[in-house]
Amino acid sequence: MCAKVGEDKDYSVVTGVELKKLFPDKKIIKATEMNLSANQERRKVEKKRLDWKVEGTPEEPTVVNGGVVDPMKLVVELAPMEIRTFVIEFDYLKTFAS
Repeated sequence: MCAKVGEDKDYSVVTGVELKKLFPDKKIIKATEMNLSANQERRKVEKKRLDWKVEGTPEEPTVVNGGVVDPMKLVVELAPMEIRTFVIEFDYLKTFAS
């Protein structure tokens, strides 16, 4: 993704947030992306989203920021000015077993 007019070319780039490094002492079982209010799964919301067909407009797929989170790597991609919400499940037996 390129920086838009008036944005810093070095800081206005997609970045990755490594959940394993964010929670180093916890074993992550699952990360589910939610809508911003965290009451519905993002994939279910996107299935229900209305898709308007407008005459004279080329049919190009809409660009959706932030790809699916790889369950092995657990890296969340964030674009500038993007907010994503996740529900993260931890394995508490492995977290607190020392």
